[in-house]
Amino acid sequence: MSFFGGTDDLERFLTRSCYLSVASVPASWGLMIFLVGDGGWRFSFLLSAVLPLIAAYLGIRAKREIRTAMSATAFGLALVSLPLMLGLAHLEGS
Repeated sequence: MSFFGGTDDLERFLTRSCYLSVASVPASWGLMIFLVGDGGWRFSFLLSAVLPLIAAYLGIRAKREIRTAMSATAFGLALVSLPLMLGLAHLEGS
């Protein structure tokens, strides 16, 4: 299947989105554990525990069902979860 005129671009996009969303889970959890140990618990850290799991689920399901919109949503959630969590933690600490 060709996507944007190239060969295997759709499969490559789905695979990379899936891998990024799955890789965001241990990265987020590691950062959350570091920040909890360094500065104490904040309720905004729940975002780093929940959003990457949702992104990983959507990424795996999108790759299995070949859905580009769901894969883009998983990619966006994985990308946005860390800055959102850090921003809310900063606002909560102020």
